[in-house]
Amino acid sequence: MFNRSEIMKAAHRYAQAYKGRDWSYSFLLSAGLKAAWAEAKSGLTASQRRADAIRGEIDALKFKSFNVNIEPRRRALEAELSSLAA
Repeated sequence: MFNRSEIMKAAHRYAQAYKGRDWSYSFLLSAGLKAAWAEAKSGLTASQRRADAIRGEIDALKFKSFNVNIEPRRRALEAELSSLAA
């Protein structure tokens, strides 16, 4: 099933990362739990999540201004994506 210990550790890391701001620890832990459970239920590995993020970045490059040279960034992203696939 789900590794609840890892989910709680991820939620605690999330809360610790954002502590000291205007939010209470219970609010941050709640937000961390929501994010951790969503990640666990998605069933994707870390490399699959990264590959999806890279594809999203490549798609977002289409909307950059024509003044911006996107080719170096596109090549770097495609190289990283191909290394993840290998």
